[in-house]
Amino acid sequence: MIRFSPTGTVFRVWRRFSSWSANTMPITETITDTFRTNELDPMNHRKDHDGRFYSISQSVKKQLFTGGGLPKEYKELSETLNGLSIMVRKPAIELITYLNKTNFDAPVTRYVLYGKTGSGKSISLAHILHYGSNAGMVLVHVPWVPNWVRFPKGCTPSVIHPNMYDHPIESVEWLRHFSTQNGLLMQKLELKTTETYTWSKREMTAAGSPLSELIDLGMNRAKYATDCVAALLGELKKAAVSKRCRVLVVIDGFNAFFSPRSKVQREDKSIVLPTEFVLTDAFLSLTRNDWTNGAIVVSVDASALPLELRESPLPRYQLGKQGFEHLDPFIPIEVPNYSEKEFHSQIDYYIERNWLQQPKARTDRGRAELSFTSGNHPLSLMKLVAPY
Repeated sequence: MIRFSPTGTVFRVWRRFSSWSANTMPITETITDTFRTNELDPMNHRKDHDGRFYSISQSVKKQLFTGGGLPKEYKELSETLNGLSIMVRKPAIELITYLNKTNFDAPVTRYVLYGKTGSGKSISLAHILHYGSNAGMVLVHVPWVPNWVRFPKGCTPSVIHPNMYDHPIESVEWLRHFSTQNGLLMQKLELKTTETYTWSKREMTAAGSPLSELIDLGMNRAKYATDCVAALLGELKKAAVSKRCRVLVVIDGFNAFFSPRSKVQREDKSIVLPTEFVLTDAFLSLTRNDWTNGAIVVSVDASALPLELRESPLPRYQLGKQGFEHLDPFIPIEVPNYSEKEFHSQIDYYIERNWLQQPKARTDRGRAELSFTSGNHPLSLMKLVAPY
């Protein structure tokens, strides 16, 4: 039996797997109880936890990922399995080790996660988001940049910036996402604006106003939402430099900011480039290393670019000349396919949650078949074992 995706890609090959019998092969179960860890705080994750799953509470999931951050398939699977668990993998451990040893008095360090589409970059970023939240850092998180480039909900010419374009709806959604992730921390920090922002003849945000006023204005007035995002990011940079807070920037699909085209068109049908978005300008300003007391973690992915620009997953290719020069210097961290240990942990997890019920999945030969068919590729394995 063969299962196909809508594009015709083979996702499931089960004929041999289901036809094995006890007469042709011995049934030797391979199940371990070491695929989970009781260490639920990502700040304490070390090499000893590599390849093990840790659970994330419903309250943390609601706080961090209500507005995005988990791939659609992974989010749906966690809901089906009645709980969110993330595997502690080497790329996240490496990044956590770096962050724990960071000199926050020095200019911010940029980290770039790269790897094949579906290798687990977004899940590693979710792991780092949880780390940042537990570390008391203000989270500046963009769940998936291509949504602003390829699937805009409505772009309008900027009121303030000539020849630039706003994302009113996306900006309101992002401000809501920021508020959900950081609401309690922002109340505790009591950060205030350092300058006056004039929105119209009658509306302004005075210097010394709580940043919450800036956020509320943007959420309630979509017309000004994009500029409120830009103002908020600028204020957070200043607050970090003055040591009033520590900021963790996490952006998935960062290379989409440098895509050669977008789905936004002017009245004359000419294409608006992503670099002409006010949001792009704001987040590129935040990802420069001209500030301190923070860290920047981004991912680059082939699926963030047009089809003709997906030949290589390497950062230099994915970012292009402009994007590479923007981030240089940075620390690249590859997110590869599963190691043997990670593969077995993932299978054990699927079996424990009764997602994978084939008896042969408990055998060495059955696992070898799954490993060969999926290539140890995380997304392919998830689709391979999915029931009909």
